[in-house]
Amino acid sequence: MAKAPRYDAVAAGMPFREAARAIMRASLDAAFGALPGVLRGDDTRSVHDMRVALRRLRSAMTTFDGCFPPRRFRAVRHAVRRVARRLGAVRDADVHLAALRGALGGAAARDRPGIAAAIDEISARRRRALAEFAIELSQMDRDECVAVLTDV
Repeated sequence: MAKAPRYDAVAAGMPFREAARAIMRASLDAAFGALPGVLRGDDTRSVHDMRVALRRLRSAMTTFDGCFPPRRFRAVRHAVRRVARRLGAVRDADVHLAALRGALGGAAARDRPGIAAAIDEISARRRRALAEFAIELSQMDRDECVAVLTDV
């Protein structure tokens, strides 16, 4: 399981907006911290970790949406959601591949070709999903995300 980010920048007595910024920035940093492994293409743990970090970020964005300029914040929230959805397709393929690879070892000889074909198909689907994720990520203005989440 992905570890929750540390919220070292949050302190008792801190203004609410400042705490919201710190929490969301920690989640955003955790998501982008997993990105190199995701883009490498073979690191299922990084895919999981980034997906969890994005889910935490989206949850924090829902919690703190009243602290942000509505129009800019909504655009960032939608961009994060689109990226997370694309990454979800990669993660779904990872889960299916793990199950199929596990089944392949104990499968009867007559079932192995079918399982191998399914693995090939889902592997191709995963590659396409990863490419679509990379495209969606490239269209997301990361500087705008950071600015919206830090310039409250």
